[in-house]
Amino acid sequence: MYIVMKLSKMCNLRCTYCYEYDELSNKERMPLDGIEYFFKSLSEYVLSRGNYFPIHLVFHGGEALLLPHEYLRAVCSIAEKYLGANGVKYDISVQSNLFKLSNKTLDLLEELNLHLGISLDVFGDQRLDIAGRVSQDKVLDNLQRLLDRDVNFGAISVLHALNVDKAVKTFQFYQELGIGYRILPIHSSHETPPERMKHLLLSHEQTIEALQKVAKAKFNSSSPIEILPLDDYFQAAVRYLINGEIGLYNPFDFEWALIVNTNGDIYPHGDAYQPIGLMGNIFRQSISEILVSEAHTNATKVRMERAETCRRCKFDGKCVQLPIAEAIPSERFYDEAGVLQCSIAQPMIQFMVDEIQQSSDAQALLNLYQHPEQSMPQLLPL
Repeated sequence: MYIVMKLSKMCNLRCTYCYEYDELSNKERMPLDGIEYFFKSLSEYVLSRGNYFPIHLVFHGGEALLLPHEYLRAVCSIAEKYLGANGVKYDISVQSNLFKLSNKTLDLLEELNLHLGISLDVFGDQRLDIAGRVSQDKVLDNLQRLLDRDVNFGAISVLHALNVDKAVKTFQFYQELGIGYRILPIHSSHETPPERMKHLLLSHEQTIEALQKVAKAKFNSSSPIEILPLDDYFQAAVRYLINGEIGLYNPFDFEWALIVNTNGDIYPHGDAYQPIGLMGNIFRQSISEILVSEAHTNATKVRMERAETCRRCKFDGKCVQLPIAEAIPSERFYDEAGVLQCSIAQPMIQFMVDEIQQSSDAQALLNLYQHPEQSMPQLLPL
């Protein structure tokens, strides 16, 4: 279970497409007593479920690394007190824009064993500082410092209208550095996107074209780096071709990802900050209480209704279903009859199927998968 904690919205950048844009000057942070209440109830919930799944805490913002080091130490200490000390399997990552990175902060990451995720588009020049200047030069300097100190990290690269034609070059950048990354197509969380974002939005067709070009580039390079969501699409294609199955996503039984706002309000990924998604408040209610509440039931019914789209797809039971069940508003495409369509994942999985079927090497590996009495190699993503 992923739990994304918005420790503070305060940020030293003003990225054009940021969905937290209007709150980036807010210095409010999650109260430590509220965090302690949450971690205590989280530990009790996990143990009550048999402790069979790990907890992945994600410190987010804003820019979480702007927070005082003693505050971050305190949060991590509380996590260890209630999670680690009780045998709950957990890890903590922190997402950073990498604009400001002192040696003390690097030491802190090591001290607290924090996994690092960075945000770097490489192309497009939409990640601006408060004065409106492009942040890239400083970020690249700090990226080199991470490499020099052999810090392990992953990345997110936002794909938008001003860099969609550089998608393959972005892949080549990360490939050369050996860094896995997630491609995050630009979206607006508003029904009517703000003016600052309108020129950046992509059509689904543009997104698919870019993802397919990156996938082909990776196929041709045999690169070992992980690229999401392409690797997810590839694994779904493999399941389809070998008639493998994956369990249906059921948030009534198990939540994949929860988003916690700075004030403690908690939401599912697909409906974060939406009224229908508000399930409770972790500073006032236990997580066990929230996950059996009427509000959780209502929020989950909406997601299960979206997932009915998956039941009509030939890749049902092969795909993780999150692209539909946990789709954010701008990722939902309805046809003329008002029926929700899978506009990116389904065609991308079909593309992967076609690419695999055209590869004699891939077919040889799939044949081994279908005959378990033979030696079974690891089928690497893409």
